[in-house]
Amino acid sequence: MFEYLKGIVTYKKLDYIALEVGGVGYRVYISLRTYDKIETNKELKIYIFNFIKEDEYKLIGFLEERERNLFEMLLSVKGIGVSLALSIMSSFDIDTIKGLILKEDYITLKNVPKLGEKKAQQIILDLKTKIKKLDITSSETILNIGVDYGIEEELVMALEGLGYSKKDIDKIIDKEKIKNYKNIQEAIKDTLKSLQVK
Repeated sequence: MFEYLKGIVTYKKLDYIALEVGGVGYRVYISLRTYDKIETNKELKIYIFNFIKEDEYKLIGFLEERERNLFEMLLSVKGIGVSLALSIMSSFDIDTIKGLILKEDYITLKNVPKLGEKKAQQIILDLKTKIKKLDITSSETILNIGVDYGIEEELVMALEGLGYSKKDIDKIIDKEKIKNYKNIQEAIKDTLKSLQVK
């Protein structure tokens, strides 16, 4: 079992990074907000959640222990699996998630694709007391990193990864506005912010 890994980020995709540690490349799955903060060809220490289920083994990575703690809390809620927990952490920063739970704002929380009202209410019911003990603050960092795809294509892939349908994505993406983004990080951050407001 891994507590954390420290190595060089050789490349990154929207849902995972390749982290080289001692000549071995580990695939570590991440949220979009973590993707936004990671720079390639740099050394990185990333905290690991070891997901083991039957014949499936995945490494889920977080930049801070507090993020991993929140992720583990989400997984403790009935009906919340790894993919859905990552979608929640991609849709909102950790401070916002904590605030939504404490305010019992399931209306905003249920906007996460595939979450729905019942599961959002269950998260609040199960975690409202627990999350008060979790000291979570987040910092927003934008890194200018080159991309392999066009910004619009990568943004579509990111939204599909969150569970949005192509019909919804067409409504979400502003074709004119996207031309002004300097990189995919800026596009993802602005899009997630606009979805959070909705």
